[in-house]
Amino acid sequence: MSSAGGDPGLVSVREVADQLGVHPETIRRLIHDGRLDAVRVGRVLRVHREAVDGFLARQRVKPTRFQA
Repeated sequence: MSSAGGDPGLVSVREVADQLGVHPETIRRLIHDGRLDAVRVGRVLRVHREAVDGFLARQRVKPTRFQA
């Protein structure tokens, strides 16, 4: 991912969407719902890379054990 606004720790909504394979509106919805932290730089939303990593960690699915 390229850096946004000269700060390598911040990425655009579109970059996060591309990384996760979802539509940018999905990322905006996650931000609006408070599930993904973001900052507003001027009129543009930026996401810290660490926030994306934390979000992904919270989404992990634990494997289930099937009993035969």
